[in-house]
Amino acid sequence: MFFRRLIQLTCFLCAIYDTSCAQEIPQSGYPLDYFRVPVDLPVHLAGNFGELRPDHFHMGLDIKTNGRIGYPVYAAADGYIAHVKVEPFGFGNAIYINHPNGYTTVYVHLDHFMPALQRYVKERQYSLERWEVYLDIPPDLFPVKKGEIIAASGNTGGSLAPHLHFEIRDTRSDENRNPLLFGLPITDNMPPVLYSVGVYDGNESVYLQVPRVLPLVHRGDTYSIPGGLLTTRSGKLRLAIGAVDYQTGSSSKLGIYSAYLYMDGSPIGGFVLDKFGYDLTRYVNAHMDYSLKMGKGLGLEFLSPLPGDLLPVYAHTGEDGMLDLKDDQPHEIRIDVKDAFDNSSRLVFTIRKSGPPPFYDQGGLFLPGQVNVFENDKLLLYLPEHCLYDEVRPVFEKKEAPDAPGTLPGSPFYSVLSGFIPAQDSFTVSIRPDSGVAIDTGNFVIQVSGPGESHVGKVVWSRGWATARLRNFGTFRLLRDLRPPDLTPLGWRDGASLRDRREIAMRVTDNLGSTKDFRAELDGKWLMFRQVGQVYTYDFDDHFPSGEHVLTLSVADEAGNVTRKTYHLTR
Repeated sequence: MFFRRLIQLTCFLCAIYDTSCAQEIPQSGYPLDYFRVPVDLPVHLAGNFGELRPDHFHMGLDIKTNGRIGYPVYAAADGYIAHVKVEPFGFGNAIYINHPNGYTTVYVHLDHFMPALQRYVKERQYSLERWEVYLDIPPDLFPVKKGEIIAASGNTGGSLAPHLHFEIRDTRSDENRNPLLFGLPITDNMPPVLYSVGVYDGNESVYLQVPRVLPLVHRGDTYSIPGGLLTTRSGKLRLAIGAVDYQTGSSSKLGIYSAYLYMDGSPIGGFVLDKFGYDLTRYVNAHMDYSLKMGKGLGLEFLSPLPGDLLPVYAHTGEDGMLDLKDDQPHEIRIDVKDAFDNSSRLVFTIRKSGPPPFYDQGGLFLPGQVNVFENDKLLLYLPEHCLYDEVRPVFEKKEAPDAPGTLPGSPFYSVLSGFIPAQDSFTVSIRPDSGVAIDTGNFVIQVSGPGESHVGKVVWSRGWATARLRNFGTFRLLRDLRPPDLTPLGWRDGASLRDRREIAMRVTDNLGSTKDFRAELDGKWLMFRQVGQVYTYDFDDHFPSGEHVLTLSVADEAGNVTRKTYHLTR
């Protein structure tokens, strides 16, 4: 840890004092002009590396495809197809290519693969009896040349509109790198746009205070706060910057690349979003003010790490990267914000400490970096060591729960930590129901509700306590789920003739939104349905020959309820 921070500090100081060095440090060792753009389209970005997304950073480039699917996708360099992923959400259809220079390129949201690869994937899916797969492919099976067509662009998985998501990773570590540092022929001469600065008392957790969020005004070549002067009672301050970037020729809001903080011309702290992996991407909830993002949609990025933030993007000259005002004199504050093309914007204002210091109540807090437990006779909340980013105050609340459709309440609503507080790791919630609840009947879940969607976790019983593993704070309650999922044919029915159809589809829903384990069998043999949201679709092929057949479908929910239906069909 010491040597990593030392290297970060060295690069940070070099970046601050030498503008040319700031460009060379992130790109050091990156093969410029080795990779080509994976589509033959003008590159207009809908998303970039490091952009703030729900529970994750955006880990690559989103290249627009004119709102259409079906454009050829090309191998960015020589190599071989090492992996293929097919999943209903997330990446959708994706290809991973390993290259001899030690990097892997990833192509995501594809509509379909090249024919030979498509056949191979389908054979493996039927062999495994799974549509959702992540396949390791032998290196000699699908070698590719730079510019060879590997797939067609699409809109699969978690995509909201047709585009190609493109990533570059270090093959050995699987760590994502910012693709804009590899010399791709992308034009951008637009500087970031700064819209606000957040000011936090550095002596108190960000979750125990309401920050001062100041709008910014443009003054000549720089930004400033209204009036240009900020007074504060606290001598220690954490700052956060609200900024977006734009690429020339694209109207989409993008993320910034770096932000550096200075006081009276001396470097204090900052960050650069050049590389990290998916194992760390959830730390986006520590990098930004999660409460403001969830409550008001405002994305403020901290210029110094929270105590429980392990994201290796920060560098600072002091202990923690915060402002330390040791006197009552005015001090000049400067924040330089850049994109990956070295376009920059600057915020300048004056800050002065004035008045008596605030009072802090630090008792009874959960602390980051250690195990935290809340317990009473009805609720047990166990948080592992790396669950919290900053100090929080547990406050137990209870209120009666109305009935949910298809369920029986096993407990009232309980809450300890607000849903506006983020959690890095999963934690366990245990609820002891009243004596009148029949716990031996099964089908129980614990539901958590917060500012986002509600989620449920499967219950395990022990000594009268129901325990589930969850990843979001909010309001908890124990439910007995009585309703199995619903299976609804879309445009066909039992006994139907399907001779003129190319596909059949089913809608699968659940009262608690927790469907899983969908399975289809034709005459006792597994049949592959692909999933898009709640809809499962089978595309007719030689696995469904002419004649009369029996189609059996089944699906389960998190509580263990199962629905099975049988249909007699003719093709």
